Amino acid sequence: MRIFLLALFFLGAAPALAAGPKVVVTLKPVHGLVSGVMAGIGQPHLLLAAGADPHSHAMRPSEARALAAADAVFWIGPALEGYLQKPLASLAAKARVVALSDSPGVILLPAREGGIWQEDQDHGQHEHSRDPHIWLDPRNAQAMVDHVVTVLAQLDPGNDGAYRRNGVRVVAGLVALEAEIARQLASVRALPYMVLHDAYQYFEARFYTNALGAIAVAPDRKPGARRIAAIRQRLAQGRVRCLFREAQFPANLVDTLTAGLDVRVADLDPIGRDIAAGPDAYGRILRQLSGTMENCLSYSIGP
Repeated sequence: MRIFLLALFFLGAAPALAAGPKVVVTLKPVHGLVSGVMAGIGQPHLLLAAGADPHSHAMRPSEARALAAADAVFWIGPALEGYLQKPLASLAAKARVVALSDSPGVILLPAREGGIWQEDQDHGQHEHSRDPHIWLDPRNAQAMVDHVVTVLAQLDPGNDGAYRRNGVRVVAGLVALEAEIARQLASVRALPYMVLHDAYQYFEARFYTNALGAIAVAPDRKPGARRIAAIRQRLAQGRVRCLFREAQFPANLVDTLTAGLDVRVADLDPIGRDIAAGPDAYGRILRQLSGTMENCLSYSIGP
């Protein structure tokens, strides 16, 4: 009995983690990473609701209130979430605003034009602008996690050790995730495909997949008739295994591109619209993306 009472005493005397800061994260996959870093300390608030497009979103009153109450805000940066530039500028004196595209160790790739990239190499990239879809490379995700740990430990030194332990665990999971996806895509990575929205350059570069081109650079920049005709001609040649679309593109665009052609169409989702927010979201988003890609590209492999 005495040993049992002593055990209860020491358990009760163990120091509890201090309440963490109020943290807002704009994008679901990044929210998953930050949730992992904050496990046991607090729950970050996800700013963008399911279905919101970060390229063209309009600020809602509830989102403005969440930002106003924040101690820290993690966003990708103005190249992706331009609508947040003015609201976040007004928070500079009261909250730590962190553009994760500036994280040490993040690799930034030049933004590309729409079209067929191999045929337009001289004009396929803009060296002065960067592709903002950085989270689709798990190594960039590692760099972002390290930066999030550093920022939160500075804001909340009482939980410094917990943030750092969580960060080590999250990074280990990202290393394992990269290896898992590389194995899954090994047999299909050379097979050619096209995308409607050029959001996947970081994923392509990390896993050596064979994207030929994109219909549009962003969902709000619709392709012209000349580009549609050029893409349709390439699809008609029968060298494209899959055309990957996203939910925000109108179905009639896909119909125009594929009418009368034997082209398989599948949906990719870089932000996890139908995936529950939380610490598992990042891994689930990338696994869903790689699974869709592997399934579509492998449909005609074999005898």
